[in-house]
Amino acid sequence: MELIKFGSDHIDNLVAQDPGRLDRLPFGAIMVDPSGRILKYNAFEAEASNHKAADVLGRNFFDDVAPCTKTHQFQGCFKDGVAKGAVNTMFEYAFDAVAPAKVRVHIKSIAPEEGVWIFIKRV
Repeated sequence: MELIKFGSDHIDNLVAQDPGRLDRLPFGAIMVDPSGRILKYNAFEAEASNHKAADVLGRNFFDDVAPCTKTHQFQGCFKDGVAKGAVNTMFEYAFDAVAPAKVRVHIKSIAPEEGVWIFIKRV
């Protein structure tokens, strides 16, 4: 089985080359548009968050799916990156929703108009 390492600089390219890789990632992967609307939601994140992909696609990640991310550290980082036209940053975060979890987050834009990846690894 192919190993795609969390935090890899080229992870977005690997997923773009073979969309089937998205559901084989060993961590959460969510693609959102510049407003935060969910475009892609992989199987790992669906299981970890207990949200079916079909139920979250088209919804706003920050407002509807993970309101605990509406912080300066998380949503602020996302918005700053979208405003600047690019983002590629990692940080530690603690989800405090239904199932509290410490995570490592990697926010990486392809091109903000195409989408921004939010990769989430439980630690």
